[in-house]
Amino acid sequence: MTTIPLAYILLEDARLPDEETLIRTLRARHPDLRWSRSTVAPSDGADGPMFIRVGDHLMTIRMMPAPIPFDQQLWQRASWLWPEAFHAAGRHRAHLIVSPMGPAESNAGVKALGFAENARLATAFVGAVVAALPGVVAVVWLGNVGRSPEMWLEQSRSAFAPYPDQPFALWMEIVPYRSGKTIGAYTVGLSAFTGREIEFEVDGLDQHTVTVRVAQLSAYLIGNGPDDGPKSGAVFEADSEIDHRVAVLHRNSRFNIGPVISFSSLDDRSGRIRTYPIIPPAIARNHPLLVMLGKVGLFDPAKAENQIRLRPDHYQTEVRLEAFDQGLSRALSGMMSTDIYAEADTNARRALANGDIASARSILQPWAEEVGELQLTAKLGLTLCDAFLFMPAPLRSL
Repeated sequence: MTTIPLAYILLEDARLPDEETLIRTLRARHPDLRWSRSTVAPSDGADGPMFIRVGDHLMTIRMMPAPIPFDQQLWQRASWLWPEAFHAAGRHRAHLIVSPMGPAESNAGVKALGFAENARLATAFVGAVVAALPGVVAVVWLGNVGRSPEMWLEQSRSAFAPYPDQPFALWMEIVPYRSGKTIGAYTVGLSAFTGREIEFEVDGLDQHTVTVRVAQLSAYLIGNGPDDGPKSGAVFEADSEIDHRVAVLHRNSRFNIGPVISFSSLDDRSGRIRTYPIIPPAIARNHPLLVMLGKVGLFDPAKAENQIRLRPDHYQTEVRLEAFDQGLSRALSGMMSTDIYAEADTNARRALANGDIASARSILQPWAEEVGELQLTAKLGLTLCDAFLFMPAPLRSL
């Protein structure tokens, strides 16, 4: 999780706000806090940095006389909510960096603020800078959320509002996408508060409903903390908008955005789920360990333990990844590469030759359990997106 919130205020030309004007603006917009010029770390001139004290803590503004690096994806996301985003980004020639600086004095009695508390302070501060300084064209939060000055002016007034009125739309994006017949969405920026993003892919909903659901979940998690959120493995029953059960899973994102809280249809409402073997038929038929276990009834590739349910539209094709199957083969061969197994194999074959299947089964039972653990580990990895059976499909934007 991010520890210090940073905001970038994009400007038409390089300038810092007037210090006295900024302090008056902060006091007017957030009168419950004590805003003042810092005497411990005073500003060092017209080019900054500028330090403002809020209670027992410091905020700083640094002026950078150059644009921020252009990020196509950042402004593409911003343009879904703010159509003029690309134009605004192209107009800026300088930027300010705003961030909390911690306690205003080296006083052991001053409690360090957590990320959420610092984020609220920074949000209030940025809103006042936008109000006090002409020529602001955009604000970028944490380098990944771009918003208009108008949105910051309005919503930053609620920087210290409790759930559900906190200005979470300034802090995160909701990115819609299409997967097969389903409209889904994921978040960008939520993990700074919760350690995880949301990936929401539930059948039968339109884009508006998906966006509202994700916004509600995000606001709740920011307001109440991740420990109060849905636990991995939870199942939500049908409600007035969703006519089937929804599963929750804490896993890695399919879209490379890190750990997510995933919401997906548990029931195969749209006929998209298919069953695939974890250990494929070619390995099951030809690997000597599995052949031996099959002879004594300790391995059957058709059993449920060897099956995984996946959505093929999450992948580019249904051609198995060579690396996955090679990993299975290496793991199976590793189980055989010991003197203990060599002796067990010899004894099991001797028992089979004598028609004593029960003894052969008993001898090979430990290796059957190892194979079972391999299947379970592979199934868990595929479910959590720590491993892939097929090449993941790229994002399909709406």
